[in-house]
Amino acid sequence: MSRKTSFMIFTIALIAILVSYIANFAVVTKEVNAVFSAMQNIYVAIAAVVLALLISKTKHYWLIMLGVSVVAAIIIQVVIGGGALMSVALLYKVAAFIVYTYLVQLVRYMW
Repeated sequence: MSRKTSFMIFTIALIAILVSYIANFAVVTKEVNAVFSAMQNIYVAIAAVVLALLISKTKHYWLIMLGVSVVAAIIIQVVIGGGALMSVALLYKVAAFIVYTYLVQLVRYMW
């Protein structure tokens, strides 16, 4: 993904989230709040940042990160969270993992 594409995705996502909060669109704000609360999990944050930095130079970065995020979320959910695998919390952890890796990639493009 190029630098221009990354910034364009970031801008569109930020505008969509801000507009949904201003318009009080509960469908989006509820999901965004759930992903933000999943991002507060320290295990998700550490795993996402470390893996994003380790795999940052690979050819199929986003495809690899999507697979790794699912595996990491399952491991965190089963080992640390102690919850069921088919819960919605697992999807929020995957989304939080992807958001962290995207932000690491965005910061890398800034330098």
